[in-house]
Amino acid sequence: MIYVDSSALLKHYVREAGTDALDEKLNEASRLHRTIFVSVLGYAEILATFARRLREKHRLRVQLEQLQEQFKSDWAFEITHIELNTRVLLFIPRLVNTYPLKGSDAVHLASALWLRDALKLGVDFGHTNRQLTFATSDKQLKRAVLAEELELFDPEITK
Repeated sequence: MIYVDSSALLKHYVREAGTDALDEKLNEASRLHRTIFVSVLGYAEILATFARRLREKHRLRVQLEQLQEQFKSDWAFEITHIELNTRVLLFIPRLVNTYPLKGSDAVHLASALWLRDALKLGVDFGHTNRQLTFATSDKQLKRAVLAEELELFDPEITK
């Protein structure tokens, strides 16, 4: 299973450093029938990024609109959403007091920690593989992910 924060997920739609590595990781997850998880916050973050780029780059309008539609389709059919509920929010106070995270990054990490704990408790997400990987390239978030002992995948680091 892989949890993808918004900055990493955007690489799947917009070509930038780490796109190839992320696409390879997502394709591997798909081949192995591993679930891709994202906080519902990611929906707003990705769509807001597309909207901003549409306003700034009029000459790429058609391409950006197509990417936006692809994201919405993937969101509906390929991505499993983690709801922003009380169980996830309970992680936030400790995370923001322990690590120098932006609010959105704290939500992403809290969502992944909730997922990790749900897996430990035996919640069935439809797959036998219970290994959770967190994908991000954000420096502060990477430090917190590692400190929380989650497996980290940074698509910008080539091996």
